Formats: sequence, C-alpha cells, structure tokens
Amino acid sequence: MNTERIGQLRAMLAEEPGDLFIRYAIALELKRAGNMEQAIEDLFTILLEEPEHIASYYQLALMLADTGKTQQAIETCEAGAMRCLVTGDRKARAELLELKNTLTEDL
Repeated sequence: MNTERIGQLRAMLAEEPGDLFIRYAIALELKRAGNMEQAIEDLFTILLEEPEHIASYYQLALMLADTGKTQQAIETCEAGAMRCLVTGDRKARAELLELKNTLTEDL
C-alpha cells in the first residue's frame, strides 16, 4: 500500500476539505493499494455530494465490476450517462455507455 502517497493526499485534503479532485485522487490511490471497498465508499460519497462529478461514475463502475457487483456497475454507468445529458459531456457519456455494454455482455 502506498501509504505515503495517500498520506500526502490526506494532508492536502485537510488544507482543502472541499476539493473534489483530491478526494477523487485518494479513492484512486486506495484502489491501487487494493482497498477497493474504501475506494468504492469514497466515490459513492463524492457522487452523493456532487452528482455532476462525472469521472467518479466511470471509476466507481469499474471498481464495482472488479468486485463482482456487475449489476450495480451497470446501474452506475446508466446514472452517469444520464448525468452527462445534464452536463453536456458527450465523450464521457459515450465512454459510460460503452462500459455498460461491455458489462452487459459479461452477464
């Protein structure tokens, strides 16, 4: 586990508690360190607080799929794709729908 990197990010977050990018980066570091459940929980929290943080939908869906929660991953892709309609992010929407299709094929 890269605790040094996570520690650095948490120190940054203590200085800027509302910084979504730092919170997102911590979740990705947790994933790299193998702490998937905490990473998933952190991304869920980000999306509850800021549902337009589109990158979190994609990463959350990947993590859910990696932990065998394929149906939840598909639902996350769908929710993210809908949110992309609101934000106008066509590229992210296409990526989320492509991931959803891949996950659906795996069922």
